[in-house]
Amino acid sequence: MERPKRTKKGALSEKKRRTRETTRPAPRNSAQELLQAKEALERKTVELALSLSMMQATLDSTTDAIVVTDMNGNVRNFNEKYAQMMGVTRQQLKAADVHSLRLKFSQRFKDPEGFVSRVMEIYRTAPAETFEVLEWKDGTILERYSQVQLLDQKPVGRVWSFRDVTERKRAEENLEAAKIAAENANQAKDIFLASLSHELRTPLMPAMAAASYLAEHENLPSEFRDEVTAIWRNVQLEAQLINDLLDVTRITRGKIEINHEVADVHRLLQNALEIVKSDIAKKNIMLAIDFGATRHHIWADPVRIQQVFWNLMNNAVKFTPQNGHISIRSFITGDHFVFEITDTGIGIEPERQASIFEPFHQGERSITRRFGGLGLGLTISKTLLDLHGGTIMVESAGKNQGATFRVFLDLLSEPVTATVQATNGDVALSKQLRLLLVDDHADTRGLLSRLLIKNGHDVVTADSAQKALEILDTQQFDVLISDIGLPDTSGYELIREAKRQRPLKGIALSGLGMDEDVRRSIEAGFDHHLTKPINFQELQSVLGRIVSD
Repeated sequence: MERPKRTKKGALSEKKRRTRETTRPAPRNSAQELLQAKEALERKTVELALSLSMMQATLDSTTDAIVVTDMNGNVRNFNEKYAQMMGVTRQQLKAADVHSLRLKFSQRFKDPEGFVSRVMEIYRTAPAETFEVLEWKDGTILERYSQVQLLDQKPVGRVWSFRDVTERKRAEENLEAAKIAAENANQAKDIFLASLSHELRTPLMPAMAAASYLAEHENLPSEFRDEVTAIWRNVQLEAQLINDLLDVTRITRGKIEINHEVADVHRLLQNALEIVKSDIAKKNIMLAIDFGATRHHIWADPVRIQQVFWNLMNNAVKFTPQNGHISIRSFITGDHFVFEITDTGIGIEPERQASIFEPFHQGERSITRRFGGLGLGLTISKTLLDLHGGTIMVESAGKNQGATFRVFLDLLSEPVTATVQATNGDVALSKQLRLLLVDDHADTRGLLSRLLIKNGHDVVTADSAQKALEILDTQQFDVLISDIGLPDTSGYELIREAKRQRPLKGIALSGLGMDEDVRRSIEAGFDHHLTKPINFQELQSVLGRIVSD
């Protein structure tokens, strides 16, 4: 039986029916998708709740008080620390009127109106960030920070944080107070040391001047020469101890001044040897000298470098026993002048060698008691060499094995001809000088006057600035020799007034020997500054230069 033929229209309807049946989802698949979507939503809800819980826990765990507001100041979130700072519970904070709570909170601050006014200004102007330091009436100090929150580059709220920095601020204030106190104490110490220096130097002055004059006097009976020399040597030692203390003060304050010039190192070594030669002879020490350096000129402060050499030589003599050996030599290494001194003394233990250049270090206390001194010489020497770009090294095989010190100094690149300077004893006065000597210390004034008169000068004395000025009104003088610390006014004022009245040279004799003191005396008008106690030959040398000017 033949099928009936379908028309074209009927074929199209059948095709549409089949297409709808093919694309229509099965009822079972739709239910599965709905279930899956519900489960995904539940998971996201749980994850969101967990994230919110973790965020809240994070906020609550911070030490800062944090609150999040919208752009109008309404609270959206906060942590437990913020609720505690506001003095309310979480429930009270959530239910409270923001403006009323802010007014209540402001009363805790020293400036309540300023607190509220600033908060309102921040909400009005909406700056990206703010930072202020605030203080409560009870002294609590807070740092307040706020930052705008952005969503799609648009401001939607502000995060505020409050941090209690009271302890930190108090610690900073205490630290600053301690710093000021330390600076004041340090200044007081410097003033005390300067005063102590003056008081110690003044009585040493006549002893030093008399001993130095008598020790070199050709008519001194031989039976007294050793005693006088011993007095002179010990007064020099006392003066050196004072200088060491002052030098340490200069070091700690960074106030050591270096005056560079061309210096012949061999001449400086010879000068230092002259100072210690009597001690070497007294201990019958065998001295070997080998100045083998073919170049020996440096750019340095000759006084300070000679001080380094003297310290090292003095230590070698002090720590070397009777009948010991000391060898001194110089040589060249590259572009460096090397000074080396080796002794057969008490030596230095290996564990002490690393700290031998520290202040007040002489190892065991028994060494200090046995040999004396303050343990400052090596510290000062290293500092002076550092300022000259030099170095110092020490070697020792151990206790009672002697020691070797080496000093390295940069040589001048160009050869120079040394200027030979006369020593103190080389100065011969060819002219009688009219001298006005001003000092309130009677022994110093009387002794110096007698010594200067014996050396051919015409001397007038005064014990105060006022008497000196009265004398200057009626008499003419070549040189004013004056102490700085006079009872009625300072020597600075005296030299200014003296030079205003008439031309004359000025020599300051002062127990104040800091670099600042020397600078002040020169600025006041003194031509020379000699620090007490001085050898009489030092004063002779200065007067000799004045004669030759």
